[in-house]
Amino acid sequence: MAKDLRQFLAMAKSAGPDFYVESRKPLDSQFEVGVLQQKLARESRFPVVYCPEIKGHEMPLVANVFGGYDLIGLALDLTPEMLEARGRGEVRREFTARRDQRIAPREIPPSETPVQEVVLRGRDADLNLLPITAHGEHDSGKYITAGMTVIKDPDTGISNVGIYRHELKGRDRLGCSFIPGKHGAQIATRYAARGERMEVVTVIGHHPATALASVMSGPMEMNELEAMGGLLGEPLEVTPGVTVNLPVPARAEIAIEGIIEPNESSSDGPFGEFLGYYGAGGPCHVIQVKAITMRRDAIYHDLMPSHQEHNLVGTVDHEADICERVRSVVPSVTAVHFGPDGRCGKPFVYIAIDKRSPGQGRLAGLAALASKRYFKTVVVVDDDIDVFDEGEVMWAIGTRARWDRDSTVLPQLPTSTMNPLGLDESGTRQGSLDAKMLIDATKPLNSDFPEKADPPKALSDAMALSDYIE
Repeated sequence: MAKDLRQFLAMAKSAGPDFYVESRKPLDSQFEVGVLQQKLARESRFPVVYCPEIKGHEMPLVANVFGGYDLIGLALDLTPEMLEARGRGEVRREFTARRDQRIAPREIPPSETPVQEVVLRGRDADLNLLPITAHGEHDSGKYITAGMTVIKDPDTGISNVGIYRHELKGRDRLGCSFIPGKHGAQIATRYAARGERMEVVTVIGHHPATALASVMSGPMEMNELEAMGGLLGEPLEVTPGVTVNLPVPARAEIAIEGIIEPNESSSDGPFGEFLGYYGAGGPCHVIQVKAITMRRDAIYHDLMPSHQEHNLVGTVDHEADICERVRSVVPSVTAVHFGPDGRCGKPFVYIAIDKRSPGQGRLAGLAALASKRYFKTVVVVDDDIDVFDEGEVMWAIGTRARWDRDSTVLPQLPTSTMNPLGLDESGTRQGSLDAKMLIDATKPLNSDFPEKADPPKALSDAMALSDYIE
């Protein structure tokens, strides 16, 4: 059976309450779904949240699909038992093994396409049928946040897929805020320069591996539909759109087909973003909806943007990318993880290395800081520290780093345009610059530094906690 959202939800449910929970009460699409996620996060719980009843809608909703690192592992076919035995670093290793694989999609006829069981056109194509949510109190409106938008490069004909925010503008109109500089924005600019309308289809609800692929970094010519097959480990099933000449992921829950006119624009925002703060509003494109297709019993997929699941969609790809970049200067890097866990933003980078020469800790940290503008602090530790355990990272800082020798502050470095610290005291944005810190918490070489006091590793690896404690 081909992989889809339902297959993933069944896996999560069978894995138990750490992976899947259901709301026992109907929820309002205005804020209540996000409040439930935030309350779970405060208890350090990040399961999939299935909501059978959304007030005023017949369609159920699922959220927090990317809520925790273990859920990302489940999307890559790593069972809870495998994650417990091998550690969370196995998620990045499995992702890295798949990220460069490409499997061409397989086209299936519309008669066999679940997402086209129901086809709504014209006046029937009403976006208000969907339980589109509001998350932040001061958001400018309701947003589709987990939609994967398929477009086609006008020069090469290669499909491009990305996740963008879509504000509900009317019964058949959506805002579309492409990320400046990214491939989708470049393609939209080329259509507009030609005076040509751009066809789009935004799909909602599919196997989470497809979303992981849609936000992967890569060259302009990368076909995300092929990358989805690589992460799924099987061809992505697609079918022709009913009103657009685009491939539609056939096993999605919902597909919204439409066009973007070259000279039509609007604005959206403010919007609660990935750093946990409201981002300013700005111009956006407008999608004129031509058709909505869906399964007969479709499930709406929602993603809370000011929550750690927003970041975890792309975290594994970024971690794999940073690991490669650091390895180019320090080949003995063993692990990379972003923190802090349970929070949005991910401004910290924890790097473990097998230190072999003096200065390698600083070199690894500088390579990481130079690779992504939104990092705030990089901590480099020895490979006996588990970078997925923030308690161990803090212990290494407290016992191995001396501030006068091992910490470095680097002023006036580029940061995310959404970083509130990119503002000066008057509130003026000064080129989005921030100070950043490098902490080398590795042990000095050729010294009598004490050994870490641990039980025998072979015995620790052999004993599964679940064999002893229920």
